[in-house]
Amino acid sequence: MPNNVTAVLEDGMVKTVVVPEIKDVKAPTVAELTSPLVDLSYYLTADGFKLTHSQDMIDDDREGEAAAGQIPGQEKFTDGTLQVIDNVNRKDGEKALANEAVEKLTKGKVVYIVRRRGLPADDAFAAGQVVSVFKATIGIKTPVAHAANQRQMSTISFSADPGSQDETAEVVAGE
Repeated sequence: MPNNVTAVLEDGMVKTVVVPEIKDVKAPTVAELTSPLVDLSYYLTADGFKLTHSQDMIDDDREGEAAAGQIPGQEKFTDGTLQVIDNVNRKDGEKALANEAVEKLTKGKVVYIVRRRGLPADDAFAAGQVVSVFKATIGIKTPVAHAANQRQMSTISFSADPGSQDETAEVVAGE
């Protein structure tokens, strides 16, 4: 079999934003994604977005069968974390360094995290693009343990609503 499938790197090709409201998680509008609460693309580390999307398998044993099969059960979103740059207490001269991710993603806040892969992070959202939309409740912030030559980081936990869309939503032009 010939190897004719092109593989492309994701470096610089992921955009992650947090928005306050999305009416339809299956079809977010360009307008809803245009003024994000915070653009996480430059706060997140390269592997800083973590969310497990899994599905339980239910045993399907039958009296008349010698072997048991399985059927797909409930889907789950678990173990959501964002590892972000945390510039708490950091200044450049008299000016505090940008720290929107930590300041706006506070415990108990309900937001929508939208991720797009395959286009440059700086490209605006446009109709027809496929995205993931996670309705999320923000949990606690935990500072990442200090290590030599490490950026000042924190991990923010979140839970994703079961109705979230993992690369199954399409951006629409509507308002």
